[in-house]
Amino acid sequence: MKVTISKQFQAFIQGVGIQLDDLLERASIPNVLWKEELELSPGDYVKFLGELDKDITDEQILAFSEVKNIHNFMPPFFVALCAKNSQEAFHRFGLYKQLICPLVVSIDEQSETLTIKLSFAIEGVDMPRFTLLNEQLVLLSLIRTGTGKDIVPVSVTSPYEYSHLLVDYLEVQPELADHNSLVFRTEDVQIPFITQNNVMWEYLEPELKRRLEELSKDHSFLNLVEKALFTAIPSDRFSRGEVAKSLGVSVRTMQRKLKEQGVTFAQLVQKVQKLLALRYMDTQELSTGEIAYLVGYKEPASFSRAFKNWTGQTITAYRGTL
Repeated sequence: MKVTISKQFQAFIQGVGIQLDDLLERASIPNVLWKEELELSPGDYVKFLGELDKDITDEQILAFSEVKNIHNFMPPFFVALCAKNSQEAFHRFGLYKQLICPLVVSIDEQSETLTIKLSFAIEGVDMPRFTLLNEQLVLLSLIRTGTGKDIVPVSVTSPYEYSHLLVDYLEVQPELADHNSLVFRTEDVQIPFITQNNVMWEYLEPELKRRLEELSKDHSFLNLVEKALFTAIPSDRFSRGEVAKSLGVSVRTMQRKLKEQGVTFAQLVQKVQKLLALRYMDTQELSTGEIAYLVGYKEPASFSRAFKNWTGQTITAYRGTL
């Protein structure tokens, strides 16, 4: 998928003091701000956030987090405010936020609490401080805006420190941990929204569902390439041309679609090679040389080096644990 930053949102970003031209240059992203929309691949989006995280102040994070400032040009926030309560709003937000960025919103509902955990839908990428804290504050702003009440979370955790400014906004002292969570009382998330708007929701829902279907089709292409590689690698027919041909697309189309998902063909090949290698390791009858050949390596020594890079262990040490 691509992350789209509209002209309106670009203006908002610059309005709070962020110099987009400088940020794009530092992230080595082509400056096409003259276009109606700035489209970033997941990889470029991560670089964009990394550079933004270096400079952004907590005052700017708060400005980014106020739903009233951004809901008019960010559909996930608008449709969340149209919900009947926060319980429904959080689910809508998690579902439709993936239309604009690779964010995963995990919701755990218990009898007395509702817990939200956030992560990136990009393997091996941690959320920078700005992104995580901003999303937590957005969710708090959402429940406060929707209910018109000063809702205070039960608890907030993250791997990052919060300034006094952010603690004052949260009205609860966050806990430092290696994970993140935002916990609300069930009674609070069930308070009716004063912003509920069923008419607008009925108007917007079909288009949002259509866009989600398109997104899922894009994701399914990545899965198709992975499945093709599981067959192609052991048969030593896994060049870009051979895999693209097996999928009925050109090499250029395959690479463009994968780039939109934030991965390269080479990265997928290594991922599948690692998974195949671990699978074959369980078969004690296969020698290292045979496994090397089955996962696409001509030389056992090259395979041994790759295996140590993948797992942090030598083949001998790994097999000793089986």
